[in-house]
Amino acid sequence: MAISTDVAYGPLGHNGGTFWSFRPINNINQIVISSGGSGNNNPIGITFSSSNKDGSKNTLTIGGGGNETTVIRNDTINIDGADEYLIEISGTFGRFLDMRFDVLRSVKFTTNLRVFGPYGPNVGRPFNLPAQNGNKIVGFFGRAGFYVDAIGTYNAYK
Repeated sequence: MAISTDVAYGPLGHNGGTFWSFRPINNINQIVISSGGSGNNNPIGITFSSSNKDGSKNTLTIGGGGNETTVIRNDTINIDGADEYLIEISGTFGRFLDMRFDVLRSVKFTTNLRVFGPYGPNVGRPFNLPAQNGNKIVGFFGRAGFYVDAIGTYNAYK
């Protein structure tokens, strides 16, 4: 029996912030996107979660801080791991306030069954990271601090 290995795509974005990685053993089954603030202009924050067989969760939160931290909305995406899996992340990178570089401004997650988003102001330079060659997205990595500076995907065979 062959052991499948992940294939990393990206990250796309800027080289600010520090490296982060979320590649749980089990499928990602929940994503919470924090956005809002004055004029829906706050930076995006993302929390990835995966449930273990014992009921515990693996969770990682990236971004969502910075100069304005008022969260107007938290949108929760629940993914049914038995029949549903992530196949694409897309969105935009753009300037926030007086920053010299682009950060994640909007994000959209696509599964094999549904589309969630976009969340955040749809401004800036568009990006998309689809799963390649019949794979599914099983994790994410990138760079972040107060803001999501870059994001990439780990892909594995379904």
